[in-house]
Amino acid sequence: MTTRIFGSGIRRREDPRLMTGQAAYTDDIKLAGMVHAAILRSPHAHAKINGIDTSAAKSAPGVLAVYTSADTEGVLNPIPCAWQPPDSDIKAVDHHALAVDVVRYVGDAVAVVVAESRYQAEDALELINVDY
Repeated sequence: MTTRIFGSGIRRREDPRLMTGQAAYTDDIKLAGMVHAAILRSPHAHAKINGIDTSAAKSAPGVLAVYTSADTEGVLNPIPCAWQPPDSDIKAVDHHALAVDVVRYVGDAVAVVVAESRYQAEDALELINVDY
């Protein structure tokens, strides 16, 4: 057999559509009635949340809703620990979708803004005032 596998070039099938701009990405998908969400994340590794003021964000153009843990209490259940080693003394801690009273890591979700466009949602995030 005279074909070589090692050292021979393999023609990639996806290259033409990527290089000609014909590829479809998830950001290109537009559905009727689609809304966008943006998440406000904590800049602190560990901090107590003293208060969250969302009034300015709620009145921003295009904003449909703003949610914090106070809005989701009793509606969203905490995410349970997926696995705990058998015969372990490790305490499994449930994780809330939005931080309740304390943020525990940089990037912990504090609030969610739902708006008509991605840009309106991101702009409204800047109007949320969190007192840590």
